[in-house]
Amino acid sequence: MAMAMVMAARRISAMFFLVGQLLLLSFTACQGYVPSVKLRNPRPLQHPCQKNYEQQRTSLLKLNGGLFGMGKKESDENSSPQPSEVDASVPTRVLEIPVSSIKKGGLRFALGLHMIGLQDNGTWRANQASDTVLDMIFKDNSAMFSLKLKDDAIVIDRYGKPSLAYVLQESLVLHSVLDEIQTLAFEGEIEDENRLLQLEEPGDGIDQARATLPARKA
Repeated sequence: MAMAMVMAARRISAMFFLVGQLLLLSFTACQGYVPSVKLRNPRPLQHPCQKNYEQQRTSLLKLNGGLFGMGKKESDENSSPQPSEVDASVPTRVLEIPVSSIKKGGLRFALGLHMIGLQDNGTWRANQASDTVLDMIFKDNSAMFSLKLKDDAIVIDRYGKPSLAYVLQESLVLHSVLDEIQTLAFEGEIEDENRLLQLEEPGDGIDQARATLPARKA
């Protein structure tokens, strides 16, 4: 009888020891480490999907983060083209629309969403450079244009040395941007004081700006 109790106690002790080892392994794995044989020099444990997730998150922050106020540092750093890509020191004024009233935050958001929709499978890349500047960078990095919201005007400047492909595509995108500005300025049953922008009299600033662009294809 006494011998049986001793054997049972040893089995229980061995069982507790095994459970303790399993708990230790589980705890160290949850902390992100896998112990070696002697539980020294633990190695980092990376989930096989973790790298892809981080890459996707970084890409989304670069693309949309600045527009919605997230990941702003990353978007600002990556929205400024390198000197080898775009010469940002000598802008060319493409068009200017005088305004008498402007709500910069709301207008930036609305135009930013529209410009994201114009990216066209990688032909363009939209970025928010600041609270009042939206960039559209062309896929070959030969040039870009910046839409700037000022107190008295909306201006668009071109930077860099545009390639032939850029020249062919720029006017198409700018006509679409002007269409969106036209919609925000005039369409819908909205009181003038509630609109995101009001044009300076006589109110033909969008038409004047459009006249400076190559004619849109029918």
